[in-house]
Amino acid sequence: MKFLKILAILVLSGLLINSITMTQQMKKIEASLEDNLESIQKLNQVQASIIRKNEELGQMSNTLNKLDQNLDQVIGKTGETLALLTEVVRYNSGSLALNEQMEKSSKNAGTQISAVDSSMSALAPYLSDLDQLLKQLAATAKKDEQHLNDIYHSTRELNQKTPGVKLP
Repeated sequence: MKFLKILAILVLSGLLINSITMTQQMKKIEASLEDNLESIQKLNQVQASIIRKNEELGQMSNTLNKLDQNLDQVIGKTGETLALLTEVVRYNSGSLALNEQMEKSSKNAGTQISAVDSSMSALAPYLSDLDQLLKQLAATAKKDEQHLNDIYHSTRELNQKTPGVKLP
């Protein structure tokens, strides 16, 4: 039983460590996506500046416009992804708080179980002594029963030998 409780505490601790690691990785990904978003926006600004300065490069401008449209889509998707990742980080933070509470409860339960175990260990010698006393009491009661039986039979014999005594 104690082993299972310790195993449960270890499993919960492993889950907590895994959740913490995942939350840290998600935060790194979120920071990286924010940097990527800023870089893409700066790239769009540079593109717009180049197009204005080099209008004679029409074909290049068309290509860059297509690229700009694609980048706008990427920015939109990156923004959506960032929003979703922010939500995931929020959920992971809640999960982390719950895991920390569970870990604290598990540690408290472990402490209480250890205290009960210590108390039971302290009672063991007294329970052993009590068991011995009960065995002695049972043996004494058996002897008393035999003595009372002997007295009963002796009394019956005496009553039968005594004139005028009728037994039921």
